[in-house]
Amino acid sequence: MAKEDTGRLLSKVAKFVRNPLKDWSELDAEESSQLENGYSREMLKEMIERRQRNDFVRRREFDMLRKLRQREAAGGRDPAATPSSFNISSTSGKTEGRALTLKKIAEIEEQMSQQWWKNRGAGGEAADDGKAGPGGDMAAQHARAYADTVPGVSPPQGAAGPAAVPSVSDGSIEEAAIRFAHGDDAGTEAILLQALAPEASGADHDDTWRALFDFYRATGDNEKFSAAAVRYAQRTKRASPEWISLRAVARHAQVVAAATPAPEPPPAGGADWASPPVLKRENLLALTRALAAAGPSWKLDWSAIDAIEADAAGPLRALFNHWADSPVQLRFAGADRLLIVLTEATPVNERRVDAAWWQLHMAALRVMHRADEFELLALNYCITYEVSPPPWEDPKGDFGELEPPPATPRPSVSSGFSVSGHDDELIGADAAPTAAAAGHGSLAGELTGESLATWERLDAELADAQGLSISCAALVRIDFQAAGSLLNWVTARDARGQRVAFVDAHRLIAAFFGVIGIADHAEVGIRAN
Repeated sequence: MAKEDTGRLLSKVAKFVRNPLKDWSELDAEESSQLENGYSREMLKEMIERRQRNDFVRRREFDMLRKLRQREAAGGRDPAATPSSFNISSTSGKTEGRALTLKKIAEIEEQMSQQWWKNRGAGGEAADDGKAGPGGDMAAQHARAYADTVPGVSPPQGAAGPAAVPSVSDGSIEEAAIRFAHGDDAGTEAILLQALAPEASGADHDDTWRALFDFYRATGDNEKFSAAAVRYAQRTKRASPEWISLRAVARHAQVVAAATPAPEPPPAGGADWASPPVLKRENLLALTRALAAAGPSWKLDWSAIDAIEADAAGPLRALFNHWADSPVQLRFAGADRLLIVLTEATPVNERRVDAAWWQLHMAALRVMHRADEFELLALNYCITYEVSPPPWEDPKGDFGELEPPPATPRPSVSSGFSVSGHDDELIGADAAPTAAAAGHGSLAGELTGESLATWERLDAELADAQGLSISCAALVRIDFQAAGSLLNWVTARDARGQRVAFVDAHRLIAAFFGVIGIADHAEVGIRAN
C-alpha cells in the first residue's frame, strides 16, 4: 500500500476513534465540510477586519467634523477665508443646525459600535451596502447629517430632514457691508442680488433693497440703479428712491471745503497778531502792519499754525533775524507749536530739503533765547549739509511766552478724503452737505488707512461741544483700518461721556459700523431716502 494511502487511512481511523458513533462513510463528508467551514471562517475574518477599518475611517472623519463644528461654535475662523466668512448673524443662526449635526454623528457612531452581524437581514446577507436591515439607513443618515451643515446639499428622497432655516436678510447686508469695506464691489453686489432673488425668502425685505440702491449710489452706477428701481417697484408695489450720486456729493463737499476761506483765529490773551493755519507770504504783510500799530511789547499767537508755505520761509527768517538783532520785546503764544512745524520741515540727512528751512528754524530758536536747542540743531545742520555750523549769537531783544489760549475749534486745512471717478450727475440741495457748525463735523469721500488727520479735524470741529453730530451724507466708503481708528476715537469720546451721533449714513456704512463695534459706542442714523 502506498505511503500516502496509509497516512490517509490512519487519519481516518483517528477520526473514527474520536467519533465512534458515526458511520465510516460519513467521515470523508465531515472532512469536506470542515474544509468548506474553514474557508468560510477565513472569509468571515477578512470581512470583519475590512468592516473594522471602514468604521475606524468613519470615526476619524466624524471626529474631525465635530472638532470643526466646535471650533465654529467657539468663534474660530480660518485666517485664509474670504471676508464673507466674517458673518456674525449667519454664524449665530446655525447653532441649532450644529447641535442637530452633532447629535446625528453620535447616533451613527453608536450604531457602528454594535456588532455588525446583528444588523444582518432576514435573508442572512450582511447590510454592508446600506440597503437592508437597520444598518442600511446608515448611509442615508450620514447624508442627511451632512446636508444639514453644507448649503446646497439636499437630503436623499424620502429622508425626513429638519426644516430649512430661513435666510436672515440683515445677515446678508452685514456680509455685503464687510465686502464693500474690503473693496470687493463685485462680491457686494452678488450677495445683495442673491438675497433679493425672486425665490429667496428675503426678496421683499425693504432694507436689503435700499442697501442695493445705496451700493449703486456709492459706486456711481446709475444704469443698474434704474434697473433695480423698476424691479423694486414691480416687486413691492412701492415707489423707488431717487438717484443720488454719493461720489458727486463727496466732490461737492470737497469743493465747498476748498472754497471756504479759513477764518482768522482770534488772538490769544490780547495778542496783536495771530497766525493762520497755513502761513503765507501775504500774511507776513499783515503781521508787520499789526506790529506797527502795537505797543512796545509785541504779542504774537502761533497756536493755530499747521504749515508754512515755501515762499514765506525766507521772509519769515529775515524777520526773525531782524527781531533778534533789535531791542524789541516779543511775547509768543503757541511757541512750541511753531517749533513743531519747523522741526517737521527740517528732517535730518535729507539734503534735498532747502537749507532756508534750517536757517528759519535756527532764527526762531535765537529769537526765543533757546541756545541749547540752537546748538543741537546747528550740529544736525552740519551733518546734513556737510558745512560748518553757524555760531550762536545772543539776541538783543527780550522774549517771553504768553498763557496758552483757550481751546477753540481749529479750521480744517484739508478735506481728509479722496474721491475717484467722473460723475457729472446733478445733486439736490438736500443731498449736499452744509458747512459744519459748532459741535458738528462731517466725513466724506473714501476713508482709507489710519486717517489721523481726519480724526484731528473732527476733534477741532467738535471741540468740547456737548452735542456731537457727524454727518455721513457724503461718506462713500471706509475701510477696515480707518474704521478701527474711528472705533478708538468714538470709544475715547464715549468714555468721557461725549456720545457721538453719526447721521445720514448709507446702509452699507451703517451696517459696517454695527459689525465693527462703532454702533456700541455711538449713535448711527441711516439716511432717510
